Amino acid sequence: MLCLESLNITGLLKNRPLAKAISDAGWGEFVRQLGYKAEWAGRQLVKVSRWLPSSKICHGCEHKVERLALSQRCWHCASCGQVIDRDINAARNIRTAGQGVA
Repeated sequence: MLCLESLNITGLLKNRPLAKAISDAGWGEFVRQLGYKAEWAGRQLVKVSRWLPSSKICHGCEHKVERLALSQRCWHCASCGQVIDRDINAARNIRTAGQGVA
């Protein structure tokens, strides 16, 4: 199973600092190819809602931090004490949410 976030690419392109990097990546084509390869390999591609606050929910205890600046790459969970890398945490939460959908 492959899980990914259903991002609003049009909305992200409105963010000038990110626009060039996002448009250069060809996100739509990447997702299309990923879906094709997943089907070819007998795997399922699951898209998780973009509204899931995947970076803000501790993957260990499910505590949600209310404010998290985009520049803040790591954060400390006030509930369980873990130091959390934002991107790894988001990936784990997207995987967990995807498993719930499948």
